[in-house]
Amino acid sequence: MDLHRETRYAAKPADVFAMLTDETFIRRRAEASHALRSDVTVEPSGAGVRTTNHQTLPADVPDFVRRLVGQHIELDEVIAWGPAAADGSRSGDLRVDIANAPVTLRGTIQLVPDTGGVSTRQIVDAELKASVPLIGRKIEEAAAPAVLAGLDGMGDLGATWLAEGR
Repeated sequence: MDLHRETRYAAKPADVFAMLTDETFIRRRAEASHALRSDVTVEPSGAGVRTTNHQTLPADVPDFVRRLVGQHIELDEVIAWGPAAADGSRSGDLRVDIANAPVTLRGTIQLVPDTGGVSTRQIVDAELKASVPLIGRKIEEAAAPAVLAGLDGMGDLGATWLAEGR
């Protein structure tokens, strides 16, 4: 299932990138998603940066999915950011794996200057895939709202973070 979400921030791409790669911000995202546990790493990767967030979340999912995942969801999110372009834009490869379920999210996240470079559009394009015979599509349909809500929550948290001048 293809997912697309755009978020606008009232900040330059460099400031949005700094936020998205800040360990404290990533931990706050995990807290906002009600993670029971979160391990965050941010490390240089070539000319870019790689962020990793391993989370344990309560399995707030329909019963037919809970039978697959149990009471908790172990989720690994990795974003491999490339270097900034001349205009300040950035692109990263997004990967989310769920350890106890055959569900993955693969895609890209872009930071694009907007309004003369004083604001930023964050664009996420990804494919949510559940490789379970017969019910894979139902799992994708059940998971998609949570994924989109997570992206929206990141946008709301990010707007507050940037407005507070962090």
